[in-house]
Amino acid sequence: MSLPGSGTQLLVSERFVSLQGEGASAGAPAAFLRLGNCNLSCVYCDTPYTWDTTRYDLKEELVPLDVAEVAAWVIDHAPGRLIVTGGEPLLQHKLLSQLLLAVDQPLAARGARRLIVEVETNATVLPSAALLARIDQWNVSPKLGTSGEPAERRIKPAVLEAFSGLGHAYFKFVVTSDPDVAEVNQLIERFGLTRERVMFMPEATGPEQLRLRAPQVAAWALSERVRYSGRLHLELYGGRRGT
Repeated sequence: MSLPGSGTQLLVSERFVSLQGEGASAGAPAAFLRLGNCNLSCVYCDTPYTWDTTRYDLKEELVPLDVAEVAAWVIDHAPGRLIVTGGEPLLQHKLLSQLLLAVDQPLAARGARRLIVEVETNATVLPSAALLARIDQWNVSPKLGTSGEPAERRIKPAVLEAFSGLGHAYFKFVVTSDPDVAEVNQLIERFGLTRERVMFMPEATGPEQLRLRAPQVAAWALSERVRYSGRLHLELYGGRRGT
């Protein structure tokens, strides 16, 4: 189930300012815009409140907000960087393009520096040309078999090929086992992913799980010559919402 927005409204789960917890820009201060709805239902999802109607009332969890209102919030709060996440934010790609225009134009008019914009995506939706031209960093998280999703839903070759050709796309995989490592290697070979931009990340919902699982995932990353991504928000804040 999904909630409809409108032609001028983004369906929003959360807005907050924190440090980027994962990936290539971990530790950077940023405004976070978490959009609602997802086209996958991964068993280890850490934001099920953006899409899971069996556990959450999405009419309470998700709020339709005018693009202009969200743009004003971003301009007022973003410390030089905006991270758009979800759910799957590219389900709202047209409105996201409108949002970034509504942010960029006032900043340019006052001579302010353009925001660095990152988008987190599960690599099942092809970005529009406008978004491809605007986004500074793509944090691409293809899902593996341990997500519980069948391959035909979670692996979209045309989308992965498009991201593979971008020098500013990083590929972040939740790795839990040797079969996961093997599956990532298959994807690297199949889609020509650059190992310097591939990351292994532990699956965890809290700091204790992260502490226990991180050493093995780091060892896999070292053996496969890829990067390791920690989860700073779990270490600092325990994964609370809005952090």
